[in-house]
Amino acid sequence: MIIRHRWRTAAAQLALWLVATGAVVYFSQQAYVGAHGLVASREFEVEIATLSAQLASLKETRESYEHRIDLLSSDQLDPDLLDEEARVDLGWLHPNDRVVETR
Repeated sequence: MIIRHRWRTAAAQLALWLVATGAVVYFSQQAYVGAHGLVASREFEVEIATLSAQLASLKETRESYEHRIDLLSSDQLDPDLLDEEARVDLGWLHPNDRVVETR
């Protein structure tokens, strides 16, 4: 009887250690390659850098458009820009004219 009791105690301790080790291994693996782990955070950082560069480019384009719109406002109308827009829209070009579209 005593031998069986010692065997059960040793088996219970071994099972407890195996379960604890399995849990530690599982959570360590998830911390490294899981959905919110180290690998995913590096991918998020790369995506954030890419999107930040794209945002800066879009802001620059928007500022360019806003500047052109401001030049066409009724308060301060730029005659050269108005002439350029009219020629492009109507297709009236002299054979010696050079047109460079900025769109």
